[in-house]
Amino acid sequence: MAETWPVPVPAHDRYDPEARLMPVLRSVFWLYKTVMVRSVHVIGKENDVAGPRILVSNHARVSDPFLLLFVLGNYRGLAQIESFTIPFFGWLLARAGQIPITPGRGRQAMARAAEQLAKDRTILIYPEGRLSHGAEMIRAKTGMARLAYQSGAPILPVAVHVPDRYCRTVHGHLYGRPTLGVWQVGGSAWIAIGEPWSPFAGQESVSAADLRRVTDEAMARVRRLLDQARAAAG
Repeated sequence: MAETWPVPVPAHDRYDPEARLMPVLRSVFWLYKTVMVRSVHVIGKENDVAGPRILVSNHARVSDPFLLLFVLGNYRGLAQIESFTIPFFGWLLARAGQIPITPGRGRQAMARAAEQLAKDRTILIYPEGRLSHGAEMIRAKTGMARLAYQSGAPILPVAVHVPDRYCRTVHGHLYGRPTLGVWQVGGSAWIAIGEPWSPFAGQESVSAADLRRVTDEAMARVRRLLDQARAAAG
């Protein structure tokens, strides 16, 4: 039987819907990008749209969201609650408006995301739910599709690719258990942006089958973009 670990939860929910410390988080991400990333190549930048949108991306490396901030602007990202328990950085994520996903409180996270979309802000979701570490994409969960239906915001599919030669696996001990994460260290990254998509336009109701269909199609679009990014990287 696989060993299970308790899910750590911050002592207090420090989520700030106004993201007052987003400039600080942006500075931290900029420092990483400046030191560790030689260049970022963008495919399909013309597909980006103004106004509220739901960024849907693959989730291969810990550092991928650091790059998206500088290509697609400020966002409110949904992240597993463990990230918010990291000393200082977890507190900064919350005060910068990033949204924790706590087991049993998924509706709260989605309600917060919907509130941000209603204010013309951008939400970043990784529907795979966990890091793939560069392996095949994991079957996605349907929360992203439900958020698109409820908010009416378009889905903007995005794929991030960093060649393996520029990636390093870091082993650590966080959240009270052994951990590993893949980070970009040097070299270039490729980001491919797809066309915005409003799959529920004019639809008055939605079924579980509809949510699964839209989720699978959204991730198929991400997968095609990932293939484009890989081809461009050579």
